[in-house]
Amino acid sequence: MQRSLKLTRVALIIVWSISFFCFVLTLMTGMRSPYAGPNSFVWLQSLGIFTLLLGIGGCLCYGRWRFRSLQNQISDQSKEIKRSKERYRILVESAEDFIFTVDRSGRFRSLNSFTAAFFGGVPSQFIGRSLSDFFSQEVAGEQLKLIKSVFQFGKSMRDEFMIARGEYQIWLSANFMPRKDEKGNVISVLCIARDITESKKLENQLINTEKLASMGTLAAGVAHEINNPLGIILGFTDLLLEKCEKNSQGYQDLKTIERQGLHCKAVVENLLRFARHGEGIYEHCDINESIRNIMDVVKHSLDMNDIELRLSLAPDLPEVKGDLRQMQQVILNLVNNATAAMKNGGVLWISSVLDANNEKVVVIVRDNGHGIPPEYMDKIFDPFFTTKSEGEGTGLGLSVTHGIISKYEGTISCESNTANSGNNPQGTTFKITLRIRD
Repeated sequence: MQRSLKLTRVALIIVWSISFFCFVLTLMTGMRSPYAGPNSFVWLQSLGIFTLLLGIGGCLCYGRWRFRSLQNQISDQSKEIKRSKERYRILVESAEDFIFTVDRSGRFRSLNSFTAAFFGGVPSQFIGRSLSDFFSQEVAGEQLKLIKSVFQFGKSMRDEFMIARGEYQIWLSANFMPRKDEKGNVISVLCIARDITESKKLENQLINTEKLASMGTLAAGVAHEINNPLGIILGFTDLLLEKCEKNSQGYQDLKTIERQGLHCKAVVENLLRFARHGEGIYEHCDINESIRNIMDVVKHSLDMNDIELRLSLAPDLPEVKGDLRQMQQVILNLVNNATAAMKNGGVLWISSVLDANNEKVVVIVRDNGHGIPPEYMDKIFDPFFTTKSEGEGTGLGLSVTHGIISKYEGTISCESNTANSGNNPQGTTFKITLRIRD
């Protein structure tokens, strides 16, 4: 395009120069020639004037064409700038992030619709208002410090802060960036803040999970150390029993000590058995054994929480597909959830039975706790989803349970009723279906 314009400009200059040269040449020829009569002089003069006018006309046409071309270019560029502004506006307005600009004193100069809607209004209602009108004094003060630093040093600043909206706490990750004029002076600060509440929750849950894992390792170590004094206590009790008469009160007291010592030893052994690490190398197990082993571990906890345990395990069940320790993990997770749902006590039912076709084993864990609200039923197996208060659960129990059951080609389903579920009994029922050994 530019090359074509240059060639056209050069061609017009050449034509105009030739026309002007012809005009001057005709004049000089007519005046100097001794044979030129009045008619020939007029004819030559007319030819020169015509040639000159032709060149002038060509230049005028080129100027007009050039003017229109520039006018069209300006119009196209204006439309493109307008389209770019519209794309930028749509991008900013459609972003679900807090985007706003403020001056040195922390007053809004502009903001997107998402930010205005979060504070309950439209952008025009917040122009000129201070950050302290919408954030707490502590948060607004931290933001003003960052804004002043950006104005002073001309560099971006980043920070995280928490804001409260009713009963909820929202964490924001904010980046404060300088907006400069042509001379490089900071004229305002652009802030882009993103909601990182879910990331914060995930971080806290991972920390809590790591803490629980460390506590489990510590508990297993403590249980192992308890075995030594328990062995000594039982050994000396046995020696004293040999020296006492069976019908004496001392003998009965020693038997009581022996029974309680053996009970402690069984609890410690069950805890250590469950705490041992395993990779799930066993393909089949006795599901009733898994349930009984876990009940030996949690029985005391259920009694402390005033929860009645009702076991109904079908005898002579075939082995199911699955590792013993991992199946213990499944039962323990379900029992822990049931215990958390019955804080004021209740009844826990655990049963195992063959299905109607004698092809699968069905394990049912049921409680009469507060139940799960219907809106949460689709999320209960999602990782890190929990309805418990912060610090009480990680949201990993049911996710891990679902993963283990699926790994061994089983299924797990859930039915739950709350106090608002009508005539249905309140509580939650988990049904696990396991493949039996071929």
